[in-house]
Amino acid sequence: MKKIAIVGSRYMSDYGKEVIGILMEKLRDEEVVTIKVSGCNSEVIRLGARKIFEGENFEKLNEQVADYADILVIIEGGEKSGTILLASKFVEKNKNVYCIPGRITDENSEATNWLIKQGAMPIISLDDLTLLR
Repeated sequence: MKKIAIVGSRYMSDYGKEVIGILMEKLRDEEVVTIKVSGCNSEVIRLGARKIFEGENFEKLNEQVADYADILVIIEGGEKSGTILLASKFVEKNKNVYCIPGRITDENSEATNWLIKQGAMPIISLDDLTLLR
């Protein structure tokens, strides 16, 4: 069983909520983990995350999640999203980072689209979810 971290924006869109629902259904046999904050992460928790990292020090939380999980999936994030810092921790540890691409006009897609441009793997269809297993 893989440990998959799913995180996203504190300002979750309807699209983000829909994608999280699909991911959580498809990954129900995997160990999904997240960080306890509002927005996308709260939805991951609501839909059954098996491990939830909590605390005030996000640098420490990012390190803990990157040490624990095998894969990172980022749903949404703005230009200065903490998801970018978490992604960098996964890259430092030679672990895969996946992102849901978003519309180029949406502020909430700036982090994921930028990370894809930097080399994160885009999830562009439901078939791509098999890569996470």
